[in-house]
Amino acid sequence: MAAAGGESLNETIVPAGGYAPAFLLRRGQLLRIEDVEGQQAADVTIAAAEDPRDWLSCIYTTLLNRTIRISTGHVLYSKLARPLASVVADTSGVHWFGGGFCSAETNEFRYGLSDTSSCRGNLAASLGAYVPDPLGLELDANASLFMKIDIGQDGTLAIVESPSRAGDHIVLHAETDLIVGVSACPEEHNPGNAYHPTPIRLTTYAEQA
Repeated sequence: MAAAGGESLNETIVPAGGYAPAFLLRRGQLLRIEDVEGQQAADVTIAAAEDPRDWLSCIYTTLLNRTIRISTGHVLYSKLARPLASVVADTSGVHWFGGGFCSAETNEFRYGLSDTSSCRGNLAASLGAYVPDPLGLELDANASLFMKIDIGQDGTLAIVESPSRAGDHIVLHAETDLIVGVSACPEEHNPGNAYHPTPIRLTTYAEQA
């Protein structure tokens, strides 16, 4: 199976700071998530389509893969330890699978700003048909692709500029039918997007035999 897949089925540009309406990725299909200009986080939330309560679990994903550095060859697992997707290509190698997303509340706490755009707001809009209340979004279900968080020797966490370059991408192979929500992180008050949000490209492919 080629990492980029076979026939291109659909391409979507998620605008800087925006989101993609939730979509269905069929078992065997491939999803290529591309950092178009570089240093841009893509917050991705997935769930099993046959049971939308069974969301991605970043905790189980890191636990069962025995690493926090999720990349090519690793599997993304659900809350029921179900394989949801496999990583079949990854040119960046830097992602945050610690769960969580920026929100208006955390921005107000950290920066003293109110009513800011956020990944919680974006994902709530994207996944509203499945999660009608934004507080129902599961923090553990969100992977922040291309985001770099340094962990100090003393255990401190720091969001830093991502080494992701223009065109870097990760390709997911759906192990079951998936519901997918994506936010092109709008955060501009920390280095996570190099203080300048930019677009994300999503391309789905049919699996190549």
